[in-house]
Amino acid sequence: MIETLNNSNKDNLLVAIERFELVAKATHDVIWDWDLEKGTVWWNEGMKEVFGHTPQEIEPGPESWFNRIHPDDRNKVIHHMHVAINRADSNRMDQYRFRRADGSYAYVHDRGYTIHVDGKAVRMVGSMRDLSEKMQSDEARLESEANLQFALSAAQLGVWNMNPETGVVYFDERCRGLYGNPSEEILNYESLIQHIHFEDREKVVNGISHALDPEKRAAYDIRYRTVGASDKTLRWLHCTGKAYFTPEGVPYRFSGVSRNVTDEISSKERVAWADQQAAMTIEGSGAGSFLVTLDSNELIYSPTMSRIITGRESSAISRDVFVRHVHPEDFEKRSAAYETASKTGELRYEARFVWHDNSVHWVRVIGQYLYDSTGKAISLSGIVMDITDRIESENIIRTSEEHLRKLIEQAPVATSMFIGKDMIIDLPNEAMLKIWGKGAGVIGKPLREALPELENQPFLQILDDIFETGKPYAASGSRADLMIDGVLETFYFDFSYKPLRNSTGEIYAILNMAVDVTEQVKSRQALEQSEERYRQLVNELERRVQKRTEELHQANQELVNSNSNLQQFAYAASHDMQEPLRKIQSFSSRLQTVYGGSFDENGVFMLNRIQDASKRMSSMIDDLLAYSRLTTRDSAFEPVDLKKIASAVIADLEFSIEEQKSQIKVGPLPVVWGNPAQLTQLVQNLLSNAIKYRKQNVQSIIEIHAHGLDEQELSALPRILPEHSYIRIEVSDNGIGFDEKYLDRIFQMFQRLHGRGEFSGSGIGLALCKKVVQNHHGHITAQSEPDKGSTFMVYLPIPN
Repeated sequence: MIETLNNSNKDNLLVAIERFELVAKATHDVIWDWDLEKGTVWWNEGMKEVFGHTPQEIEPGPESWFNRIHPDDRNKVIHHMHVAINRADSNRMDQYRFRRADGSYAYVHDRGYTIHVDGKAVRMVGSMRDLSEKMQSDEARLESEANLQFALSAAQLGVWNMNPETGVVYFDERCRGLYGNPSEEILNYESLIQHIHFEDREKVVNGISHALDPEKRAAYDIRYRTVGASDKTLRWLHCTGKAYFTPEGVPYRFSGVSRNVTDEISSKERVAWADQQAAMTIEGSGAGSFLVTLDSNELIYSPTMSRIITGRESSAISRDVFVRHVHPEDFEKRSAAYETASKTGELRYEARFVWHDNSVHWVRVIGQYLYDSTGKAISLSGIVMDITDRIESENIIRTSEEHLRKLIEQAPVATSMFIGKDMIIDLPNEAMLKIWGKGAGVIGKPLREALPELENQPFLQILDDIFETGKPYAASGSRADLMIDGVLETFYFDFSYKPLRNSTGEIYAILNMAVDVTEQVKSRQALEQSEERYRQLVNELERRVQKRTEELHQANQELVNSNSNLQQFAYAASHDMQEPLRKIQSFSSRLQTVYGGSFDENGVFMLNRIQDASKRMSSMIDDLLAYSRLTTRDSAFEPVDLKKIASAVIADLEFSIEEQKSQIKVGPLPVVWGNPAQLTQLVQNLLSNAIKYRKQNVQSIIEIHAHGLDEQELSALPRILPEHSYIRIEVSDNGIGFDEKYLDRIFQMFQRLHGRGEFSGSGIGLALCKKVVQNHHGHITAQSEPDKGSTFMVYLPIPN
């Protein structure tokens, strides 16, 4: 079963990785993935396709990114990145210049999302989009708008705007001059009509009426005379305009331009051209303009128009440029637009045009026919705009939405979207439909209608609040009552609501993700009930534990008293045993001095044996007394400098060192955590042993060193202090050594591997060493071979 689950997890991981790789390949953006813990940055193939950088030249770390940012932008971008990481922001955006492989710089839009684990930023993932063409297009648009403004000024056009509902008319300064500068601050339709020549008033009123008629929506293009309000000067004006309607057909704006054509009234063609230019100004676009005289098919165009249609400026193109360069697949769309224009007078269509270099661009064409007095179309004028960026953006959005749809459908958790304030259900995956106990029939319905049982529960209000505030919401173990097969059942969910915003920042949907935790919550509730049932048992147990604690405290106090008595006994016993030994040593010494000459050889031998035995007994009592003092740990631990202790011990052993001609080498020793007196005993006994058990006719060399521990060695130590680190102290010699099969034996009381005739001693020294190390929660062991020396290893704690 576990193997099956592991395989399933691996399959899911492989599928997720494959999806990410497909997304990275499918998009035209440059995808990047910055591992903040490892300090590595991964780039998709877009790094080569968009910027020309090959994988071989891309560094593995963030320098592959930072070093290619324009020097003037680098500090700002890096600062924004670190601010986003340090503030735990979920996302960041920047626009800056990024160096291509050829040394040029691209303008990029960079968006990144930060991934956090336990509140720490561990990863940042995002994408770059090359905005160079868009920015060039924006610059061209701004330039075109400036050119149009200049053209308006050069053509002496005045701009006007009328509110059909109130009749208030807004004139710019030029328009006011065309009407003789009326004195009224706020102009209105009725008063302005009085400044129109009486022979032309009816024509103007009818023209405006037809333009504001929702059934006719006629283009306003008319010439008439005005009589100046203040100077009474007669002027011929050519006015063009258009009415704008609400979806219900109510006109809400009527605006246009006016030009003084008094000196040009005889030149109809020029007047028509000026009128059409003004009409295009109303449309708010000046990307490229054209005028076609229908009788002769003569084409008058701006350089910008030629560049948008063909990809380059040309001084010799004809009307068929709109046919030759249109994409074959869009011929029918163009023909249909002209057929509609023949009936309505307005030409509008969007189509792909193939430039001279065979690149394809989307172009929007807007035109308007001009008719003579008989109703015959005499010219077609209009504008063209390059909308490639808009179409590509829409395609990217559609692709992103399709990816989102697939991700939601394949998400391992229940997921759905609620569109608009009516919360229309969209894209619920199978897991969500299963939770709701509903089929696909709920798609497209308001959430309130699809799940009426939610009406008296908090979820609908939470969703309404999110649409108002834009704040996401998440909850764990929240109760929900759902109607499953006609039965209202209770479930528990971990869920989240996240608002989704469009390009203008408005919330258009909420993403809902939910995990069914009903079994976990019910198990927890059962556990809480069980805990309540056993609460009394716990109280009883606490009472018994308290009683047992008091008993242990009393026993511990008795143990303290016992240890104190033991120490007093050991001290008294040592003194009581030392006193007869001192007398034996004293009298035997006097006996040897006074009567030694009277003893035969056997008597002298026995007297010497008495003295040797008394000395060994005295030494053994001293060692036993020292060992007994170690049976209770001295709690007065402090930082102890082993180097100072080693120096003091070597000074005390100076006579033995010189007598045995030993050389002691002391390496750097640390400060350890322990009792100075006990550690002095430890070092003295280890050095004494090393000096004693030397090989004859070989200079004795003894070394003391300290070593750090790795995790494996530390984990193998028994009885360690968890809050302390440890150090290993080694005392090595080149003495007689021993067989390691006796390793456990040498640390026991009174155990000897050699006879007293070979080496003196009580057999307690190493046992005392072991006791000192145990008191310090440490460990002692040794490595040795006969005739190859020994190394004693002591593990001791060090201060924090």
